[in-house]
Amino acid sequence: MTAFAPLAATGIGSVPWADPEEATSTVLTHLPEVPFWPQLVRLGFQEDMVAQGARGLPALRLDEASRTVVCDPGQSRELALAAFYEAVWTDDLEPFALAPEEARGFFTLCRRIAAMANGPVALKGQVVGPVTFAGMVKDLNGKPILYDRELTQAASLGLARKASWQAQKFRELGKEAVIFFDEPILTGFGSAFFPVSREEVVTMLTDTLDAVRQPGPVLVGIHCCGNTDWSLLLKLPIDILSFDSYGYFESLLLYEQELKDFLSREGRLAWGLVPTGDDLNREDEESLWDRFQHQVRAVQERGVDLHRLLFQALLTPACGLGYLSADAAHRALTLLSGLSARARRWLESL
Repeated sequence: MTAFAPLAATGIGSVPWADPEEATSTVLTHLPEVPFWPQLVRLGFQEDMVAQGARGLPALRLDEASRTVVCDPGQSRELALAAFYEAVWTDDLEPFALAPEEARGFFTLCRRIAAMANGPVALKGQVVGPVTFAGMVKDLNGKPILYDRELTQAASLGLARKASWQAQKFRELGKEAVIFFDEPILTGFGSAFFPVSREEVVTMLTDTLDAVRQPGPVLVGIHCCGNTDWSLLLKLPIDILSFDSYGYFESLLLYEQELKDFLSREGRLAWGLVPTGDDLNREDEESLWDRFQHQVRAVQERGVDLHRLLFQALLTPACGLGYLSADAAHRALTLLSGLSARARRWLESL
């Protein structure tokens, strides 16, 4: 198991603040055990998760005017792929580094952590998942590269290296590394609008998960903020499944056996307890606590040990905070911190 305590709270990624110092201070205040680096999405497209995923991947360019990442017609695909794989097969992760201008929160958090005498035992980062990335990046004909096996393979390996670079930086600070791959596109999996097979999705994700661990130890999670085929994710070699428990707990519960198998191999659930939409205005700590207790008991009733379930839990917002107001984001993190403390008292009472 991990070094950080059960029922610790962390975040997903995006925040509404434009000042990296303010954003980092807020994260460290509310989530001191497993702080995450804040994505400052209001500063522009470079701070978007798809744009952050593009650096170091072959034959791509950012089109900031249209807020898209596209294949670059000015580059030779063959030469770009050859150079990319040459970088992948070395031990050097620097070609896949985040740049200061595209991830101000990452560098601010690392600097603040380096200056602390003690600080947290773990740091959490995030990378766009390969399926979402390939579904958002367009080829020269305007079609998602999700349908191009050569480019999706490169995306899987490149994004894994970008996650490994973050994890390495966290380890250099003496901290345990936790990295989530964000896969919002999987909410459409299985629909007519997502004509990619289960096998292809599993291959992309497994390739990424296998590659990310090669340079050093890291706890790897997948975050999906909507409904999906949870059996697909629960069977993957992930350490953490991050889900919107506020809105989609009942759909996860349908996959009873897969969930029990995941927990039995010490998989952690990151419960997205605090809503990040309009529902936030209708909730308080008491109502969210009642909801969490009800959900945990529902899993317990299906044969999962209560102590195990709580011991293997993280708490998070349901999704990123980037499109809330600053006041609403503060309130969401305050609620999350309070829920974490209550859940710990519950675990200690068992």
